[in-house]
Amino acid sequence: MTVDMTALRAQRLARLRATMTAHGLEALVVFEYANGRYAADLRPLYAPNFLVRQAVVVTTTADDVICFVHQDDTPHRRQVMTWLDPANVREFPTGVMLEGGGAAALAPIGDALRQLGHTGGPVGTDIGTPNSLANLTDLIGSPVVDANAALHQARSVKFPVEIELLRRASAVVDEALRVAVDAVRPGILECEILAEVMRVFYRHGAEVPQCNLIVCTGQNTAPMQRFAGRTPVAEGDIVFMDVGACFDGMFSEATRTVACGEPNPRQRAVYRAVHDLHEAMIGDLAPGRTAAEMQATAGRLLDAGPYRQYLQKMIVAHGIGVGYAEPPFVAPPGRPTPDLEFQPGTVLAVVPTIIVPGVPGGAGVRLEDVVTVTATGVERLTTHPYDAALLA
Repeated sequence: MTVDMTALRAQRLARLRATMTAHGLEALVVFEYANGRYAADLRPLYAPNFLVRQAVVVTTTADDVICFVHQDDTPHRRQVMTWLDPANVREFPTGVMLEGGGAAALAPIGDALRQLGHTGGPVGTDIGTPNSLANLTDLIGSPVVDANAALHQARSVKFPVEIELLRRASAVVDEALRVAVDAVRPGILECEILAEVMRVFYRHGAEVPQCNLIVCTGQNTAPMQRFAGRTPVAEGDIVFMDVGACFDGMFSEATRTVACGEPNPRQRAVYRAVHDLHEAMIGDLAPGRTAAEMQATAGRLLDAGPYRQYLQKMIVAHGIGVGYAEPPFVAPPGRPTPDLEFQPGTVLAVVPTIIVPGVPGGAGVRLEDVVTVTATGVERLTTHPYDAALLA
């Protein structure tokens, strides 16, 4: 399938503006990386902190979009973001999100809103400090409201071109997992396995890893160590590898847990329980099915076995796309979960995780795959095989 980024940008903007209208928003000022990527195809300058240094301004009253980028990056972005008028790629007012900036520091954003025809209607935004939000309100003299519901709605169902980009990203993730699994042997360090993953990612043009990628072995799997440390893999360990990255503006990820040598019966039992849960949840993905039904399926399986108390507390599935973890978030059984009906183009990372402490060689197990709902069922985008020794 040919990827036409010009058409995709137009599709995203049209959907975004329609969603803004439905939510009563005349304008958006978005700072969060994924929202800027969706609204303007603005590749972020990722950094391991929460310092905001970009913004995108969109209105329902003009066709243009105005981007604000890091001052020192502005000349380059004007050259490469050819889908925008160079005059609409502007220097981000550094410090506007800090306490001492005052409303005047946000004046360039006010200028952009006026240029795009903002007439005083509600302005939606996504993140900010209390002071920066108050400054934005003072500057524009209009209601500033939470736009996350509208933004998440616009992003929740993927266009066919986005699915193709996810396929391509997922193929790289599968290759990285193949290399990582092949690297597992007694004596190799967790961080050395991750180094092989990163080599694959950046050889294929990764923009950024999805998060603090996880490689943990043996007793580091339960409780789970959420990074790659310097622990060596030992014979009889299970090795837990959760990896992913962004390629061409779309994230993909997958997790495999594998055995180093011959697994013990308790490791196999936990792995089979996670595998059964994973397969049943993916089996619930079809047009017209719901997140609540997926959650209930997981609950029935867990109630029939001994591991419900060991299920990870956070989520059993989450959305993925321009953000590495984005709504919807499907909660574990027994907790509130979104009122979501699956439809073609819904994309989820299905990620059941059971962490059982005290098992020799470790028994923290996760299996994760990115899947998309189709008109007839589900397509698995990540496809690396599961561990035959643990399923035996």
